[in-house]
Amino acid sequence: MLTRFAPSPTGYLHVGNIRTALICWLYTRSKNGKFFLRFDDTDIQRSDIKYIESIIEDLRWVGIDWDMQFKQSERFNLYDDVLLQLIKDGYIYECYETKEELEIKRKLQLKQGLPPTYDREALLLTKEKKSQYMQEGRKPHFRFMLNQDEPIKWNDEIKGKIDMKINSISDPVIKREDGNYTYMLPSVVDDIDFNITHIIRGEDHITNTAIQIQLIKALKAKIPVFAHLPLLHFADSKISKRVGGLDVKFIKESGIEPIALDSYLTKLGTSEQVESYIDMQALINSFGITKFSSASLQFNIDEVYKSNSKVLQKMPFEVVAERLSKEGIHSSEFWSFIRNNIGKFSDVIEWWHICQSDLECITTNLDCIPTNKELIQIASYTFPQDNFDQNTLQKWVNAIKQKTDIKTKELFRQLRLILTGKESGPELAKLLVFIGKENIITRLNKAVNAV
Repeated sequence: MLTRFAPSPTGYLHVGNIRTALICWLYTRSKNGKFFLRFDDTDIQRSDIKYIESIIEDLRWVGIDWDMQFKQSERFNLYDDVLLQLIKDGYIYECYETKEELEIKRKLQLKQGLPPTYDREALLLTKEKKSQYMQEGRKPHFRFMLNQDEPIKWNDEIKGKIDMKINSISDPVIKREDGNYTYMLPSVVDDIDFNITHIIRGEDHITNTAIQIQLIKALKAKIPVFAHLPLLHFADSKISKRVGGLDVKFIKESGIEPIALDSYLTKLGTSEQVESYIDMQALINSFGITKFSSASLQFNIDEVYKSNSKVLQKMPFEVVAERLSKEGIHSSEFWSFIRNNIGKFSDVIEWWHICQSDLECITTNLDCIPTNKELIQIASYTFPQDNFDQNTLQKWVNAIKQKTDIKTKELFRQLRLILTGKESGPELAKLLVFIGKENIITRLNKAVNAV
């Protein structure tokens, strides 16, 4: 089995691209097949090396690897040879209409209630007329002649049996007048040349698939297995517009773990609940292409955040030890405690600094301090001086409540503010242990002096 992911390096990847790449890759790896990365860079003017580099970086970030990588721009000689053969065999013909002339034809057809398909007028051109056009400076574009009487059928692995009539589809342009190839021919030639057995892509390619099947037949090659995924819609249209359909850069900067995104995308469109995996092999083992529905679906970034939190909760210390070490955190006990109270990895670093560093807001931001000066003073002189452990908080609370009638919930809130500068966070009893006795006393003294 051999699949490919074929992005055009004319822009950055968005979450829809990543989903297609991920499903292609998982399918291949679940079958012990090979996965190719092909850059469809036949659009010379718009393709850019910076996009190629970005695509590679993003694919590696989500955990995708590949067995071969190549660019279509390196294979133009092969496409030219195939084009000449198809012209010789009568499958491709040259046309000389300008864009303006084609647009006039299209408008007339629409006005007459006809489908705006190409009328094949170029097939009637004489050699003399073609020569005249050439002398006028016109350059030909080339079209593939569809067999419009032949319905195209295939068994789609996601959408089931597809039976398409193509009599309302124009003969597709294969090569433009500027000499650049369109998507059609190079894609088919590469799929044949590299023996691609399975093609997985978005449902917006269904018409392309019908055309390509006829191209494959014209080249007397084996037709691969197709699977067409429903396109992603965004639950929050404002987000999708703001970041261009949620590009990968936005997701990275949101603090989302790549495996959390993978976990969500792998189950999106199936009947299975999103399960938060922590390694790619588990995703491979759970994968099945027939689990995907053909129904439309929504991408919800909030669900990815939920998956992210669950992924972090499952991660053992060994998996994150190197990342923590770079931040000066070497405590497996702290990770085991804090991972159940975070939404993203950067939260770990923030809470470590809250525990271990001098809390700046205690001295510089009086808004961090409760306005109840009496409570702060009581909290300071009632802080237990004996054994310091997870039971210290309850002893402390009991001692404070003997001196004041403050409600327990409000007492906890204000103690947390004094010690962390935050109104919510991890379990305070355990958090005190990581802050440390001396640090707690220092913060209490600063709080007293601040008010």
